[in-house]
Amino acid sequence: MKSDNPTIDTLVVITNRQLLKGDMSLATYGVALSRAVEIMQKYGKHCINTIEKSSLPCNIHSSYTSTVSGNLDSNRLHKERSDSVKADSWMRNHSSLYTLCRDTDLPFHEYLQLCDAIGDAVVYHGKVITNREELAIVLERAKRIHIPSNLICYWQLEKQELWNALQQQWNAVTLWSTVHDEEDIRLLASSGIPNLECVLISPIFPTLCKEGHPGIGVSRGETLLQQMKNHYPYVKGVALGGIHKNNYIECLNHTFNGVAIMSDFMKQVHCNI
Repeated sequence: MKSDNPTIDTLVVITNRQLLKGDMSLATYGVALSRAVEIMQKYGKHCINTIEKSSLPCNIHSSYTSTVSGNLDSNRLHKERSDSVKADSWMRNHSSLYTLCRDTDLPFHEYLQLCDAIGDAVVYHGKVITNREELAIVLERAKRIHIPSNLICYWQLEKQELWNALQQQWNAVTLWSTVHDEEDIRLLASSGIPNLECVLISPIFPTLCKEGHPGIGVSRGETLLQQMKNHYPYVKGVALGGIHKNNYIECLNHTFNGVAIMSDFMKQVHCNI
């Protein structure tokens, strides 16, 4: 008999501060984000009662230090409310947790600070990189970088110096990407990425992020994942788009390794969206 709450091999939570109400400062957002990730890790299958305080992703960048206390007291994210937010039960049963930092509207240095706040679970987003100097900085500090298929195409056609610089570091970085259709699969296959760890396959279900798109459905998503595995046998497929507690099991039953969520995670960052 299949479990009603099967283990999620890979749970990806995605940041998007634009979903939050009010004008929350970056410092307060970083603190709230790190707390939310801490809660998610505590509820993880392999982390319950084993995580030590010193290893929690609460190492706020030094530039936050002087402003954090004041912002927590003055911002709408009150301490008692943020501490009372608990991870939804369906997100508790995961093996591996990653936080894809999608707040690429921030200036580059502020984006780096936010990633510092998240901790080791962070996956950097390639969209924040605009030149070779920034690429070098990210490559030096990031364990994982998410480069969507459309960004790969853009770099290959318009930013070839960035693409060439990335290729020179192929073996030193673990990449993530996206798959929406067969064209993306052909692009990734032709790119020859040696360490492609994960692809986000989307949108599985209708989502406000892609307004008007009906979603490709889990069966279609599974087909794309199997086609990806013809080129990258060990790649993980993570379902993205409209995932919530009432449909995530359907994704796991269609051989996805895990799911990616944004709205439900941001509720952990702020109790009002």
